[in-house]
Amino acid sequence: MNKNHSYNVPALPVIIEKYPNEGLPPIKFNTFNIGNLPKDSWQMLITQEEAKKWDSFFDNLACDSLPQNTAHHDIMYYPGMNSTAPYRNYCGPLTHFKIENYQPVPINQTLIISGTITEKYLKRDKAFTTFKLTTHTETGDLVQEHWRTFMLPAEQKDKDQFSEKISSQDQQNNDQSLGELESIQLLCSQERFKLIEGKGESTAHTDLEKAKQMGWKKTTAQACISIAQVNRLLTSHFGKKFLSHGFYDIKLIKPTFANETMNTSGTIVTSNPNATICNVKIETTENKLVTIGTGGIKIRD
Repeated sequence: MNKNHSYNVPALPVIIEKYPNEGLPPIKFNTFNIGNLPKDSWQMLITQEEAKKWDSFFDNLACDSLPQNTAHHDIMYYPGMNSTAPYRNYCGPLTHFKIENYQPVPINQTLIISGTITEKYLKRDKAFTTFKLTTHTETGDLVQEHWRTFMLPAEQKDKDQFSEKISSQDQQNNDQSLGELESIQLLCSQERFKLIEGKGESTAHTDLEKAKQMGWKKTTAQACISIAQVNRLLTSHFGKKFLSHGFYDIKLIKPTFANETMNTSGTIVTSNPNATICNVKIETTENKLVTIGTGGIKIRD
């Protein structure tokens, strides 16, 4: 990462909504090859107003755990989604999200973000692509890395170029509970979906007919709601340590529908001088398990 090079890096014009639509087709399995995205880096600046608007999408959960002039790490979700610009609109669901935090996300400071494709693979004959976003300060300090995996439509000729990935082990640690995190709840209202999606957007999150075309009876929650819920659960429990030593690795296994309430909870299963690890999960009011994974804090070399 070169220092002080933002003068020749294009600015990302959208922080908390989607990049403007330029008429390109939605992102599929064959849209990108492994490696850098069309623009390999962008500069961006998060204002106080943008941070407050983002937090309002999630009822300002855990905002009292943040130091002054910092934002929640989950605010980097849309910059990650927009790093594929000028392409936008992923043609399939986000199924896996992983994050590593290295320092607090600063407000009113230039950040440099870089997007890459790190992996493409098949699983049970479904095609998956993993997008990575790396965020640095303008002076080269690492702020955050996160990975977003999408299940995307693919033609057989494209599938034939990739091998089947062996299923990973259980996403959670089965050790005995060492304590419970205070759970948080959030109503997935249609109004919340519309605020997150932004003006002029018509998707399965906001348009019932489009949701029905995908086989759903109701509109579905955006993945960022699950991500923000887990992020804020852990931020609330670990405080400042989570901003610079935090991580989580979650799978979004079922959709959440309009007017369902998410209940996000965590159980501490490992605690030692090097790490505190929790099993985390999100269930709806009907006890439907929608998100599962692990998260916590760890000491890095």
